[in-house]
Amino acid sequence: MRHSRGLRTAAVTLPLLLAAVGCQTAQPAGEPAAKAASPTGKPVFEERLSAQLGAASRATAASGSARFTATVTYGSAGGDAVERTTGVLDYAKDTARVERSVVVPRRFPEKAATEDLGRAPGVDARERYAVEENTISYRTPRGTWLRYSASGSKEFTDTVSGFLEYAGEAAPWGRTLAEVVHHASAERSPERTAAGGRRYELKIYARTASEALPNEIAFHLNYARSDDKVPLTVELDKDGRLVRAQADFAPALGGLHAEGVLVGVTSLRADYVLAGHGSTKVPPVPAGEPSQDAEKTTTTVDALKPGACASEDTGLGSMTRILPVPCGKDADLRVFGHARVDKTVQGDPQGVGEAAAGEKCRSRYRSAPAAWTSGARPAGSFQVYGGTSISYEYTGADSTVSGDYTCYVSLR
Repeated sequence: MRHSRGLRTAAVTLPLLLAAVGCQTAQPAGEPAAKAASPTGKPVFEERLSAQLGAASRATAASGSARFTATVTYGSAGGDAVERTTGVLDYAKDTARVERSVVVPRRFPEKAATEDLGRAPGVDARERYAVEENTISYRTPRGTWLRYSASGSKEFTDTVSGFLEYAGEAAPWGRTLAEVVHHASAERSPERTAAGGRRYELKIYARTASEALPNEIAFHLNYARSDDKVPLTVELDKDGRLVRAQADFAPALGGLHAEGVLVGVTSLRADYVLAGHGSTKVPPVPAGEPSQDAEKTTTTVDALKPGACASEDTGLGSMTRILPVPCGKDADLRVFGHARVDKTVQGDPQGVGEAAAGEKCRSRYRSAPAAWTSGARPAGSFQVYGGTSISYEYTGADSTVSGDYTCYVSLR
């Protein structure tokens, strides 16, 4: 028997009455060599061409600190959704202070917003984070910091592995084009900029560039294993330090759409800007603000008992873990049941698990106490969260669909 990958988990809103579920680059005459560090001790622009971007990444880190802005823009006929992350980086101490805003216009494709971006259309979210080496903390609106540490248990870190990637390799804050540039290899000689730096134009595999995208979207680019390449532009200053990068993911959208990801999104671009090299200070977390271990205070949604409430305000941007809270003003959802699916299918098994879970949750909705479901938004609707695995027989058309799902109502 062979197995497919597990389908991505998703929350699906279901109305109660509806059934749905190299070569050397010459140094220009008269120009001083860049002073940045490299494996051989050469200035960045004296390194062999294929090694210059890696050397630039090390030169950037050697500056000690910088300010950055990372932007991912999702274009659509209904407007652009923009995720913009700004902050300060201390490379020497491996720390960062970060603010992220996510703006999704009301006419943005709903499925792409809720399932792929983890935001509802019309949402304007603003979040704060702190990085201390391999620990990422998120500040809740209540002023409490939730700490996610890579030194936690395997069970915990497995559920937040994508989030922990924000503790980057090339910079203290990861999942930006800084990570992509760190591993990139130029093949064409760069253009000299007016300020004495260099501008590189290259194409790299989309799955490699996906390090600059949110983990959920990057997963699908990696899984597709396509040969799509995306254009990448990198600009270095006269000392060989990274100051700007841009990647256009339009060539990869077809593959994402085939996976059912970012459907309705017509353009996708990542940008990264650095400034203030060596002169930026990373402030401490304000004294007196409480901090909690996220492994102890959050849980998975399937661990909630029917009737229990939870908040999605965890900083993760998904429901991989939620925060149990008393039912009331701080609650975002209320669980009313769980559903297990095991089905043998002839023909196409895609969507079978979700449909079966939807029917089981519909039954549980109808029999649940009114207090558990009366606050549903939209009224008369419920949602299903879970994942499906599909196992195929080596012979014949049969497959087995199985998965565990949680039935809940959204309270906001």
